[in-house]
Amino acid sequence: MVGAHPDSDPNSLLRQICQKRGIDQDGLSVGLETLPDEALLANINSVAQRISRAMFANEPTVIFGHDDPDGITSTYVMYQFFNSCGYQRHNYFIPNRNLEPHGIQEGFIRFVREGGYKLVITVDNGISSYGGVEKLNALGCEVVITDHHLVQPETLPNAYAILNPQLPGCQYPFKPLAGVGVALMLARWLGRSLEHQVPLSSYFWTAVGSIADKVPMTGVNRTIVRHVINHWDDMNDPSVDFLMRNHKRIENDMDVFNFMQYTSRLIANGRESGGQHTAMRFLLQMGDAKAELFQAMEAKQKKWEGELNRVFNILDSVTAGFSSNAFIYFDDEGVIPYPLLGTGATYVLGKLGIPAILLKQHNGDIVCEGRCGEGFNMVEAFASCKEHLKQFGGHAKAAGFTLEPHNYDAFLECYNHYLAGNLSHNTEPIQEEPDACLTLDQFTPDNWRGLELLLPFGQQHPEPRILVENVRLEELQKLFMLEHGSVSLPLGQTGKALLHWRSPKQVRVLSFEPADSTA
Repeated sequence: MVGAHPDSDPNSLLRQICQKRGIDQDGLSVGLETLPDEALLANINSVAQRISRAMFANEPTVIFGHDDPDGITSTYVMYQFFNSCGYQRHNYFIPNRNLEPHGIQEGFIRFVREGGYKLVITVDNGISSYGGVEKLNALGCEVVITDHHLVQPETLPNAYAILNPQLPGCQYPFKPLAGVGVALMLARWLGRSLEHQVPLSSYFWTAVGSIADKVPMTGVNRTIVRHVINHWDDMNDPSVDFLMRNHKRIENDMDVFNFMQYTSRLIANGRESGGQHTAMRFLLQMGDAKAELFQAMEAKQKKWEGELNRVFNILDSVTAGFSSNAFIYFDDEGVIPYPLLGTGATYVLGKLGIPAILLKQHNGDIVCEGRCGEGFNMVEAFASCKEHLKQFGGHAKAAGFTLEPHNYDAFLECYNHYLAGNLSHNTEPIQEEPDACLTLDQFTPDNWRGLELLLPFGQQHPEPRILVENVRLEELQKLFMLEHGSVSLPLGQTGKALLHWRSPKQVRVLSFEPADSTA
C-alpha cells in the first residue's frame, strides 16, 4: 500500500525520528533491487546444484523444519517453491520440542529410513546437529543444511553442504537473516537458475517468520517486509485470503504490519506428533478442512495466551524487588511449560533489563532458554560452559541449551564465573529518550503517513516514542482511544505523556509525568 508522501516540514514527525536515529530518509523507499547478490552466500552453488539434481532425478526429498513460526514459514516457503516448480516427491517433517530435544533426533531419523528419502534439507536448524547428520549419512541420505543460528566451527556437521550467513568466510554482507530469510534467498537463487519467479506470497511468509523470530528490522529484513507492505494490493495467496476474511479490514500500512504480527502469533500454535504441525496442515489445505484447522489454531492460541498470562504473573512475583545484574530461575515446581521458557526469559529481560535464563527439567534433562540485551552474548556465555552441556545454540541475544541433571551445579558455577568477568555491575535502568516531540494538533494525516514510512518496527528499530507536553487526559480522549495497557492519567491534571501512536485514532500511553504544581 502506497500513499501520498508526508509533507516536507522540517519539524515533521518523520524528520524528527530520522534525525534522532540517524536514518537516511531517502533510504526508506529501497526495494528488492537493493538486496545483496545471493551468490555471496557461501556454498549456495553446491546447495542449489544438489537440490536441482534431486528435482530433475525425481529423488524423494524431505524438508526438516522447526516448530516455531520461523521454522514453519521456512518449511512452507521451500515446500511451496518445489510445488510451483512441478516437483512432487518432496515431504516435510516438523519436530515437536515437547517430545524430543532440538535438532535431528531419532524420530526424524526413523522417518527418513522408513520413507527411503535420499536428501534432507534442513531449514531454520541443523547447524548444531553433528550427531544427527552422521546418522543420516550412515543411511545413505545426504543432508543440505540451511540455517541462520550462530556457528560453532569446531562442531560443524559433516553435511553435503551448509548454507548459513554466519559461516566463517561467508561474504554475504547482512548476517542477521531469519531462518526463513535464508530459505527465501535459496529459493530466489534456485528460481533464477530455473527461470522460475518467486511469488509475492513467499515474501509475505518470510516477513511473518522474520517478525516472529525478532531478527533486526533493518537491512535485508526491513526490505523484505517493506516489499510486502508496498505491494499488498497484489497479494495472492489462499491462506492469506482466508486469514483476511477472519481479520479486521486492512486500510493502511500499519494494518498490514499488524496483520503480519497477528499471523505470526497464530501459526505458533499447533505442535503435533509424527512430524506434523497444525499450521503447516492449514497452509497446505485447500478444502473445507482449512476452516477446521484455523479454528483449532485459534483455540490453541487462546489457551496459550491464558497460559502466558499465568506465567507472566508468576514471573512478576518472582522478580518483585529483584536487584542484581543477571537473573537465573530454575522452575523446580514445574509451573512454566517448556515451550514458554523463551517467552518468559524475554519477559524478564523486558522487566529488569538484564540477562535472564530460565531452566526446568524436561524429558529427563535440564533445558534452558536465555535472553539478553546489548553488551552481552548469550551464545558466548553458554559456549564458555560447553563442557557441561549436551548441546547449545541460538543467537547472541537468544539462545538455549540442554544438559544432564548431574552437570547442573558445575554449569551454574561456570556461568556465574562468566557473568563475573563479562557483565557490568551497573544495574541502573537506562532512561530512553523520546524519538520526537509533538503537540496535539500535530497528530495529522501527513505525520501519520510519515510514521508508516518507518515501518516495520522491531529489534534495532523499535516503535517510536512520542512526547506530548502540557497535555491532559480529557484532551487526549477527544482525539484518541487509549489502548488497553496504557498507564492511568489523573483527571484534570496537566503533564508530559510519552506515547506510541498505534493507529490514526489510537495511542498507547507509556508514561505520564505531572507538571510541577509550583511552576
